Amino acid sequence: MSNLTNLSSEIFKCIRCGACRAVCPTFGEELSEIAVARGRMALIEAVMGGELALTDAFEKAVFNCAMCGACKANCPSGVDVPAIIEAARAELVEKKRSEGLVRFLARKSLKDKKSLDRAFSLMALGRAAYGPLAATPLAKYLPYQYEDFKRNFPKIPRKPLSKRIPPVSRIRHAKGTVLFYAGCVINYVYPEIGVAAVKILNHAGYDVAFIKEELCCGKPLLSLGETEAFRSVAERNVSLLMGVEADYIVSACPTCSLTLRDEYLKILPQSDNAAAMAAKVRDINEFLLHETDFIARLDAAEMIITYHDPCHLAHGMGVKKEPRELLDAATLGGLVEMEEASRCCGFGGSFSFLNYELSGRIANRKVKNIIKTGAPAVVTACPGCLMHIGDALRQSGADAVAFHTLQIFEKAIKK
Repeated sequence: MSNLTNLSSEIFKCIRCGACRAVCPTFGEELSEIAVARGRMALIEAVMGGELALTDAFEKAVFNCAMCGACKANCPSGVDVPAIIEAARAELVEKKRSEGLVRFLARKSLKDKKSLDRAFSLMALGRAAYGPLAATPLAKYLPYQYEDFKRNFPKIPRKPLSKRIPPVSRIRHAKGTVLFYAGCVINYVYPEIGVAAVKILNHAGYDVAFIKEELCCGKPLLSLGETEAFRSVAERNVSLLMGVEADYIVSACPTCSLTLRDEYLKILPQSDNAAAMAAKVRDINEFLLHETDFIARLDAAEMIITYHDPCHLAHGMGVKKEPRELLDAATLGGLVEMEEASRCCGFGGSFSFLNYELSGRIANRKVKNIIKTGAPAVVTACPGCLMHIGDALRQSGADAVAFHTLQIFEKAIKK
């Protein structure tokens, strides 16, 4: 059990105190010990000790985790629960060899740029058919259609970001060069956020480079237990990103930022290039506040907003105050804090596809907290959270609209 054996000391740090119960989004809905970190650690210990086999029930328990990292951030013993869950998933993939559809599609579609392009083209066609069918009696035969949560997939634009911006966007008297890493969701689903990022980074005083052949960061593969496929993507991304001369590597997707900065070092511990690359990685909100004078270049727009903390940004990277300070400067109406702002919205990447009904219940809790603020807009710094919260708001009938932080900053740029 090499995947878990390497983390045995980490697993045994869990003292079963139950602090994770208060912050775990899946436990909040399921109220079951196997739906919280403490229970999952007990199951994993039992597997390691030979007391429990790699059963379907065990597989369900470890794949029912949203991987939000709230347990790790709030654990008094500092247990790295997400790393342990990923190792358990890798163990299942290696030893149990069960092949889920999502895992198969991820491995096939994320391996290279051509496969990724083809996958999103097929998604666009699927989405075009899914929407009309979901409005008919045939909806009950479709996936992701539950009584209280019926998924609406966002429209996938015909032109991805890679076909909308040049390889380098230059300005006069640039302070340096930023390599913008878009990630899959911004590149293919929300290219307008990528366009805004380039505009904002230029306005902040930097030339912006973009790799047209950008690959997925690979986090979905790691989360699904496909360790070797993730290692392959990580190696190619390090080579690709380090092939561009840039002072910083900036992303507007916290999952991508966290993966490039932290996860590559774990999977490629001997790589000097991975370490050099990781040192350059910044979340775009973090970069704008600490490395530029962008906040002084904003004209506040008339807006009242509330803010949702993306898990990988707040729990994973510790970036909480930066988006808030920028949003305060960008809006005249100000930022109204919601209850449980840093509680997971239920997206969790592959989690919302594998466990959509559960992710929907988690999202409904987030929507209620948004509505309580009375703010007409909710802002987040993650394109995945934007997708999931926007979906949940539409289904609830709420008037509030979801935005990415960059869309708010773009409105407030001084003319």
